[in-house]
Amino acid sequence: MSKKQKAQSDIPSKFDDALKELRELMELLESDDITVDTLTRAIRRSAVLLKHCQSELQATEEEVKDLIEELGIQSNGPTSESD
Repeated sequence: MSKKQKAQSDIPSKFDDALKELRELMELLESDDITVDTLTRAIRRSAVLLKHCQSELQATEEEVKDLIEELGIQSNGPTSESD
């Protein structure tokens, strides 16, 4: 298995777990004593996790929109009673 395949197969199943790992990687990337090899691995892993999180968020947004349509709810923003 290539490094790229391994990095993609180890994606956490929960969004929150992927986000937590991303935050940990950001802390690592911001540290002063990071090696070039670690930097490269951390950036690659961050890219995989970020793409996964963006995909999950987009899927959730689409699902919410579909549910809103299915329920016949209009999402035109807040309404006031004087309208």
